[in-house]
Amino acid sequence: MSLLPGLIAALYAIALISLAFSFWQAVRLVKSQPDFVSTPDMGEICPPLDVIVPVKDEEKEIGACIESILAQDYPGLRLIVVNDRSTDRTAQVVQQYADKDPRLTRLDITELPAGLFGKPHALHQTRQLLRGDVLIFVDSDFHLRPGCLRSAVQQLTADRLDWMAMMGSPELDMFWERLLVPIMGAMAYAWYDPRTISDPDSPDAIGSGFICVRRAAYEAIGGHESVIKAYDEDSALLRLAKAARQKVAYVLAPDLFTLRFYGGLKKTLHGITRTCIGGIKTIPRMLITLNALNFISLLPLEIAAGLGIAALYGIHVKWLPLWLTMAAAHFILAACFSAWVYSRARAPKWLGILHPLAVAMMVRACLRATRGILSRGPITWRGTTY
Repeated sequence: MSLLPGLIAALYAIALISLAFSFWQAVRLVKSQPDFVSTPDMGEICPPLDVIVPVKDEEKEIGACIESILAQDYPGLRLIVVNDRSTDRTAQVVQQYADKDPRLTRLDITELPAGLFGKPHALHQTRQLLRGDVLIFVDSDFHLRPGCLRSAVQQLTADRLDWMAMMGSPELDMFWERLLVPIMGAMAYAWYDPRTISDPDSPDAIGSGFICVRRAAYEAIGGHESVIKAYDEDSALLRLAKAARQKVAYVLAPDLFTLRFYGGLKKTLHGITRTCIGGIKTIPRMLITLNALNFISLLPLEIAAGLGIAALYGIHVKWLPLWLTMAAAHFILAACFSAWVYSRARAPKWLGILHPLAVAMMVRACLRATRGILSRGPITWRGTTY
């Protein structure tokens, strides 16, 4: 029994060394994949392009998205905005732009058949309007920077890809967005290594709100009709593409476009919960995620609290200075890595010191997602309950 404290301390020290090595590996991985940047001169690589934007109840924001797309210098661009059962003035706002620019077509969806998800159903309805050799699906909360479309199509063509999912730079305007969204991104990359997404022999796939695809490849797997009942339709499309041995890549492109997130705490937690259900999917993976979050960020505070309670009740703790030193080193290590994660998301580095609060909120979201997976209960998103 007297050896037990020493054994526990040794295991903790080994775990900390492993954690430090894992952080180093993560930083190396990201640095080994340079960010994709705009390339304004693309020569003759200008295949006909359709950009498709699904939108629902976005009357205040859709204008900025449309303007950023129509301002692109891509020749022969066609824009299709799919208005999916909006109850506000979204249709009127879209039509104002369509009246001024013949490149824009508005398609209205008035009903959602039972058992289907809104976004894939809406995108499937555009099948008769598609004309381009290349398709780009863009979420309505994205803002494209100059040269974005030219660069994306050039990359797709030059690398002879069938599909390319791209992740831009988040617009983090509110405190809870800044605190939680970068941690959510780190969780996503922990489960989905971009290298395995590009590996045809790996089943891993994760989509994004910006997907560039050759139309022939898209139609070969059935388009959005094949994922019309999928909760995570973008990732489901990439999984089908990989199963069909099509060439898929996941690209970090923070300089090509920005994307808005949720806003305040309630909306942010709701959005992250939905993302966790679609991304983590199973209870075993959720348990691994919860344990990892606790170990990486909360454990040093739990150890400090336990030592404080022991001191309060006069309980002797063997090697107390060693435990305090390891817990402090653990906290600093997690804070430094968190600061790097925030810097990658272009959020303030000082938020790294608040990583326990961020992780506690992420644990809350994961627990809510776990309850949703277990109960298979309804989920409400953008006014529709599924």
